[in-house]
Amino acid sequence: MLGERGSLDMGVPDHYTVAEAKRNRRRRNHRVVILNQIEEELSKSGGYQDEDIVLWKHAEGKYMGNFSTRRLQTTDRMQIWNTSINTTCVLCNSTPESCAHLFFDCSYTRKIWRSLVGGLMQDSFTTDWSNLIALVSKPWLTPIKTFVLRYTLQAAVHAIWWERNARRHGEKPKDTYALIMFVDKGVRLKLLSVKEKGKHFNEGLTTWFGTRLNT
Repeated sequence: MLGERGSLDMGVPDHYTVAEAKRNRRRRNHRVVILNQIEEELSKSGGYQDEDIVLWKHAEGKYMGNFSTRRLQTTDRMQIWNTSINTTCVLCNSTPESCAHLFFDCSYTRKIWRSLVGGLMQDSFTTDWSNLIALVSKPWLTPIKTFVLRYTLQAAVHAIWWERNARRHGEKPKDTYALIMFVDKGVRLKLLSVKEKGKHFNEGLTTWFGTRLNT
């Protein structure tokens, strides 16, 4: 709406979150009417001390405050109405399938997850789903590392669920390396597409390459 000079005119660095923009700037007087109108709307909300709220996309036009896998029909859920279903995980072939098992207690998916984010998370690395969701639902370390972790999680969940369905329908299984490379490519393409959106996004690819573990 304000064009390329919008952030400069408003005195807001283009890498700021909404919370940072409202908390760390002073009101200005402008010659342009629309800028003064925006200043007026910002001033109505008063001081802003809270951090931005993370919203996850659940469906087209629908965003919620939690990352949910409730729509994934894992075999432990399917068994409720089909007691004869084979509940064994098709990725490791050793343990009953559940959401927590798929992401990332399974030996197959654990290897993928560790390869993708083990170097990024370091001492914070976890394969416990509840702990992981709690971690990605709040700001973590630096803005770019938070973004990379959240996007990698979404990409990994999508790739693993796709592979799981493919195997259940009799398709040839892919090894962990194939899925690691698939997710890695998706993350790199995403970071390339957002690198011009803010200062910290410029560090995205450097951060990703610098923390990747040998596969």
